[in-house]
Amino acid sequence: MAKRGGERRIAVFDNYIIEIDDKAAGILIRAGSGFAFHALEGRFATLEGRTFPDAVAAERAARKIRRAPAAQLARAW
Repeated sequence: MAKRGGERRIAVFDNYIIEIDDKAAGILIRAGSGFAFHALEGRFATLEGRTFPDAVAAERAARKIRRAPAAQLARAW
């Protein structure tokens, strides 16, 4: 956060990298008022193209997939 004239400002970016367990899971690209997820690893392909309101929501969804058993992910395809 940057301070200017006594007010706090939060930096807002147009792109984010979502990392899970120190590995890049996907990239978020600003899409209107949200962010579109682009998977960097096959395990996260089910999130491909999905739009999230913010980076926190996208990371939460990626963590949920990371915790899912491999058999459950195979059924999602």
